[in-house]
Amino acid sequence: MSDQATSFEQFLQAQTDNVSELLDVMQKETLAIASRKSSDIESCAKQKLALIQTIQLCDAQIGKCQESAAPSDDAKQTIDEIKATLEQCHQLNEANGIALQRAHLSIHKLRNLFQEAAGKHEMTYDSDGKASGSRTLGTNVKA
Repeated sequence: MSDQATSFEQFLQAQTDNVSELLDVMQKETLAIASRKSSDIESCAKQKLALIQTIQLCDAQIGKCQESAAPSDDAKQTIDEIKATLEQCHQLNEANGIALQRAHLSIHKLRNLFQEAAGKHEMTYDSDGKASGSRTLGTNVKA
């Protein structure tokens, strides 16, 4: 077996490890979102970005290997497993993104409720539907 083939197999193994670690981080992110731990969510996001960069670099190295043009059956199976894990990561990322958007919307609505409770008569809304308190609404009219 040539050194290039060994490197190709090593790159595939490294990539397998990278995408498995990414899936683990994505699952941790799901738990962090469910428990609403913002520091854990932020930590997971940073880990995801670092892993994605590592995966991209490893992918570039794999692409430079001659074996990537016509991989062996074992290598094809490993590549398929990597792709399947990445697809799981993608689906989990989509679900986590939706959950984060919903949480953001809930916080926005809650903030509006607090503002309304503080002074309903002082409430105005902008073109985006965002509530704001305005004590000067109608008080500066000269006519």
